[in-house]
Amino acid sequence: MTAAAGAARLALAALRRDRVLLAVWWLSTVGIVLGGTASARSTYPTAAARADRWEQLQQVPVFVLFQSRAFADTAEALAAQQAFGAGTMCAALGGILLVVRATRLEENSGRRELLGGLPLGRHADLAAALAVALGAGAAVAAAVAAGLVAAGAPPAGSVVLGLVTGSAAWVGAGLTAVAVQFTTRTGVAVGLAFGAFYAMHLVRGLGAMAGGSALWATWAVPNGWLENARPFAGDQWWALLLVPVWTAAVAAAALALAGRRDLGAGLLPPGSGPARAHRALRSAFALALRAERTSLALWAGAVAVAGLAMGGVGAGAMAEYATAPWTLAMAEALNIAPRDAFFVYVVFAFVFPIAAQAVLAVLRVRREESSGTGELLLSGPVGRVRWALAYLAVALLCPAVLLAVLGVAVGTGQALGGEGEAADVLRFTGLTLSLVPAVWVVVAAAFLAFGALPRLCAAVGWAALAVGVLVEIAVKTGTVPEALFLLTSPFAHVNPYYRTTEAAPLLLAALAAALAALGAWALRHRDLPA
Repeated sequence: MTAAAGAARLALAALRRDRVLLAVWWLSTVGIVLGGTASARSTYPTAAARADRWEQLQQVPVFVLFQSRAFADTAEALAAQQAFGAGTMCAALGGILLVVRATRLEENSGRRELLGGLPLGRHADLAAALAVALGAGAAVAAAVAAGLVAAGAPPAGSVVLGLVTGSAAWVGAGLTAVAVQFTTRTGVAVGLAFGAFYAMHLVRGLGAMAGGSALWATWAVPNGWLENARPFAGDQWWALLLVPVWTAAVAAAALALAGRRDLGAGLLPPGSGPARAHRALRSAFALALRAERTSLALWAGAVAVAGLAMGGVGAGAMAEYATAPWTLAMAEALNIAPRDAFFVYVVFAFVFPIAAQAVLAVLRVRREESSGTGELLLSGPVGRVRWALAYLAVALLCPAVLLAVLGVAVGTGQALGGEGEAADVLRFTGLTLSLVPAVWVVVAAAFLAFGALPRLCAAVGWAALAVGVLVEIAVKTGTVPEALFLLTSPFAHVNPYYRTTEAAPLLLAALAAALAALGAWALRHRDLPA
């Protein structure tokens, strides 16, 4: 029997189990790229508008750091530049989640050990996970290319941009195959893999910003290979040939590492800890917070680094271009000061990955129930509602902490860059914290599903976030009316451009509280586990 024997059956089972996640991720990724393309075409319809955008991209380095370089001033090339950052991040996140769920989560739940009685090879689960993630990446690439061609974009560039998006999923899957060998915790594995992908995105950006002899840095990481493919601007598709070679290399490394550990264990040994728990851990909330602390710390570190870079680099650029017509127009549309226009734009881009972390945090309560840990805890003097509300409280705390860290980091970076002052820290923190209630609504919707329809809580949580992302893209491209955006997305009511009332954050917080209360009520009327 080979090490990958039985992988095909495990892959089919994973496709069925993760069909909702696959559909949500597929729609989100394809929607971001195609929506970004449509948005760029409507935003820059004339040659003069495209020339202005080209000038902005050449002169403002922050766009290069967080998005990508622009290689031509055509509508399609500008659209590819605009969609690069968000499209590759979303694609990579999908590949990461698929591999984690099919490997580490299966081991932690005990199902992989149970399946060990069947004729399965030692590495069948990892082979199946990679097969599903890589196949899903290829499907995303095909859908993006077909959508762009259908929209009238040049076929060659469409195929290259599709391959760039699908290759990001391959890179994320490869990173995760290695990450899951080191830790036994799913959240940490996701954080390690996505953190590595984001770090490589910044390495690419720093090399591109420096230019000249530093451009070698864009060839040092896979994210740079994706950028150097140059969709609609020379179509250097051959740069993407490095991606399957890199993926094969990291997959081989992951298989070698997997052979050096026991099933269910990680290469990094868990700390034994003290024989008796500290008094501070003698509560359901303390235990829930302890379970989430590593993931929260990793996310906070990544957000802090990104915020400091954004504040330090962006402050100088925006001080120089605060009087530019496009900056003034953006500030007027958002009803904010011109020097804050760029930061508000980028902060809103950060709220979606932070919301994804919050969804993962609230779904932990379902994992605790499925694994039997929750049932064990409930055998003590802990009520089910109190137990579940502890995880909900941690999930509500996470976005508040991360958005506060983002605001402090941006303000501090601006001050360190010489373009701000101490008061900016409070100003930016207030801005980022005003977004928290929108994330709370998504978290509370997932919690309500946990109480009423536990088998669908993951689908509901991710679908609520996906709707927020897709409808915002659709309204910006004019595909859906603004009224539908306000009706379906909580993020619309914290966006200065669409906010209809200053009391919107309070109303969203009240809505989240109502959804959470319904979830707790539903939980009291069902069996555990169910």
